[in-house]
Amino acid sequence: MPSVTRRAAVTGLFALSATAVALEGVIPRLAMAGQDGPADKALNEYLEKCWQEDLARSPEQRTRMGLPGPHDRWTLPDEGFQQLSLRIAAEQLQGLSAFDLEALSPTAQVSHKLFGQALRRQLDFYRWRHHLYAVSHLGGAHTEIPSFLIGYHAVNSAADARDYVRRLEGAGQVMDIAGENMRRQAGKGVLPPAFCFGRITESARNVIAGAPFEASAGKDNPLLADLKEKVGKLSIPTAEKQAIIRAGTRAMTDSLLPAYQRFLATVAEMADRQKDSNGVWSLPDGADFYRTQIMVHTGLDLTADEIHAIGLSETARLHAELREAMAAMDFAGSVQDFFQHLRTEPSIRFPDSAEGRQEYLATATAYIEEMGARLPEFFGALPKARVVVKPVEAYRENATPSAFYEPSSPDGARPGVFYANLSDMSVQTRHDLQALCFHEALPGHHMQIAIAQETQGLPTFRKYAWDTAYGEGWAMYTERMAKDYGFYKSPLNEAGRIVSELFRAGRLVVDTGIHAKQWTREQAVAWMGENTANPLADNANEIDRYFVWPGQALGYKIGMNKILELREKARAALGDRFDIRGFHDTVLMNGAVTLPILEEVVDGWIEGRRNAA
Repeated sequence: MPSVTRRAAVTGLFALSATAVALEGVIPRLAMAGQDGPADKALNEYLEKCWQEDLARSPEQRTRMGLPGPHDRWTLPDEGFQQLSLRIAAEQLQGLSAFDLEALSPTAQVSHKLFGQALRRQLDFYRWRHHLYAVSHLGGAHTEIPSFLIGYHAVNSAADARDYVRRLEGAGQVMDIAGENMRRQAGKGVLPPAFCFGRITESARNVIAGAPFEASAGKDNPLLADLKEKVGKLSIPTAEKQAIIRAGTRAMTDSLLPAYQRFLATVAEMADRQKDSNGVWSLPDGADFYRTQIMVHTGLDLTADEIHAIGLSETARLHAELREAMAAMDFAGSVQDFFQHLRTEPSIRFPDSAEGRQEYLATATAYIEEMGARLPEFFGALPKARVVVKPVEAYRENATPSAFYEPSSPDGARPGVFYANLSDMSVQTRHDLQALCFHEALPGHHMQIAIAQETQGLPTFRKYAWDTAYGEGWAMYTERMAKDYGFYKSPLNEAGRIVSELFRAGRLVVDTGIHAKQWTREQAVAWMGENTANPLADNANEIDRYFVWPGQALGYKIGMNKILELREKARAALGDRFDIRGFHDTVLMNGAVTLPILEEVVDGWIEGRRNAA
């Protein structure tokens, strides 16, 4: 997820149609091998029971999965909910301890270890529950409510539409809890950095702009427009459609609007109390908290100093690699000169027009289609879900990165989406778009997430698990994998791949700089400006993201390096018996795992190949 960009001045441009990208070729049945003996069966039944317990407490996840309704409630993450979650995790861990690890098949052992790790992490992290900001400029209930309803709440029946209305009616309670959590955190000395509050306010106000919130508005609010569009497609009497839309409109004005106004008052109150913008070192027990975040997002026992050193080393290596690409382009000058060229050269930017936005979408689609046509060379398992390219909706442009991925449904009916934030075309550049498409769509996040969801034989919790270093590491790995198989045909696109990796290497330096070495915001922005090619304004937005999401930015490069290390380890161990398709399937068909468990899985695959030879 690159940077948050500015809100578009012209919102009507985003009626652009999505372009679908189908996966060509024969798609094999995705299935995990296992003993399926009594021990495995008992464990899987227990894991499914735990999953269903958790799913019952997450109405949003049921909707995302496309499960039967009703879909009329929200998770209410107040203190009581968090305390209940802690008790359930402790009970589930106690139940898990009854299973003998040695009696399980290798696949079931991975499930046991992953579930146990997740539960222990949840229990250990309870003490830090107030340190992760309840609301920041990156998100919170104020943006998640409309994004969820518009993006995930399908309306295939009148019952679905009435559920949508009930969710609008209940959203005020979610907003009030967000405000309460902000106040509770502030009472414990935890407030987001000062720079967040203006952006939080702007995002919240955008949600309650337009009809029916503003009497003189000439345009429907995105929520009202979404409800009208979804209800309009139903095969029900017109009078029933009108009644549902009237009820939804009342819910927006009578419930949602006052809740947002209360939320904005809370944000203003918190803004008056926070005048500084510091890393988490400034929070109570901030150093311990950051160590926890490093483990959460990398899965490895690394110190901030070690990660900082890796970042500096990788930055120097990539600068040298970039000089080779610059020479291929006949570019005379320093690395910093080339950075300035990338930041200012008009020819590598898409035009700031409707045509330019269409060209961006078409170019991204072409890159994804090219990769899609060759996927059978590199993967034995392919997902059935499509991936589509879409522009970010206008209402959330100022609260999303310049590009990101949203998953497909488990049955493949809802495609995965590569979203491009086209509000600020100055940051949408040609040189790095190819690598970005590989990262977000194919063979990056879409392959990874869709295959996990579709693989048979995995416990349900593994289909929907997420691990930062695995997930973002895989997406970064695919950028490099594409180089290994000749996809970057122009020196400019190869330079784009390098600066993309360089950007992630720089994150290791600045994230640890901000949160462990007490760098100021200005120091971090200046370092990124000197050592990476990102636009300077984009760097500032990135730095702001690291301030409020400590440790998350570390997972990309740490995870990529580990997957590359494991690939070369397997290649060296197997020689002619190494199979890139088998390696990739091994990495992907286990779902999201921590890096230590991924190494165990790959080691098992290596041993299996040796024994089969």
